[in-house]
Amino acid sequence: MTIFKLLSASEALVADQWQKLQPPGDSKAYRLLKEAGFFIWRTGQLYRFEDYLACLSADRAVDVRTSWHGEEASEAWQTLSRIRDTLRSEEKKRLIQVARAQLEFIASTGQCEEFHDYLKTFYRNPPPVIARFDTRDEAETWLRNLPEPPSSAYILVGNEYLEVFYSRERGVRALRRDYALERFIEAVTSRGLPAPAASFDTHAEAAAWWKSHPAPPLSVFVRIAGEHHLAVYHKKIDYRSLHPLSILEDWRREQERIAEQEKARSR
Repeated sequence: MTIFKLLSASEALVADQWQKLQPPGDSKAYRLLKEAGFFIWRTGQLYRFEDYLACLSADRAVDVRTSWHGEEASEAWQTLSRIRDTLRSEEKKRLIQVARAQLEFIASTGQCEEFHDYLKTFYRNPPPVIARFDTRDEAETWLRNLPEPPSSAYILVGNEYLEVFYSRERGVRALRRDYALERFIEAVTSRGLPAPAASFDTHAEAAAWWKSHPAPPLSVFVRIAGEHHLAVYHKKIDYRSLHPLSILEDWRREQERIAEQEKARSR
């Protein structure tokens, strides 16, 4: 079973069994557990987690109850233990252990603080990137030379988002254009344009202002020569970029192209 199928099966079983104890939607512990899985996936650590699962239990033992801040992780850990103890199937018990291991993995790799930062910022800002390159060729060379690429991640080529795609099972690594930033802007502006934090006559003035912030927010809207732009601080790589909202036009054209393709296939 691939790591993708394993995590999907584990998530489905946990949701089913947790429902029998209490409604999962009403539980902060359950939501934290789901976000732990999303965090591992969104940070491109699926194969790193798969390798962690392959280690002997004694080599990856960690006390989640004392290594996490807050009570939710401890509650999730204990609830999973209760669920596991009610099951007879060894395969189902293993799937519950996979869910527990997600909390262990984040704690044992020293990512608790990063995870809590993710909870506070992920849904309110553009997806984080792990690297930036001036050209596609530079990005391709970087990806080709990585000993073990992330299972998925975003990078910047120029100011465009590209997704890193890696399949260990198929031995495939690739880059593909992704409209993650455009989707974020579209969602944020769906009810109207936010008020700009500042206005500038030129792009150079805005770039100088954005660069001068010693501790910038992860994203903020500004106006340049009358047009709204999204200023983004890519914290992981300490890079700052400015994106005009006109990039949404390319995204909408791409959506139209995809719709036409799907329409043609259905004929």
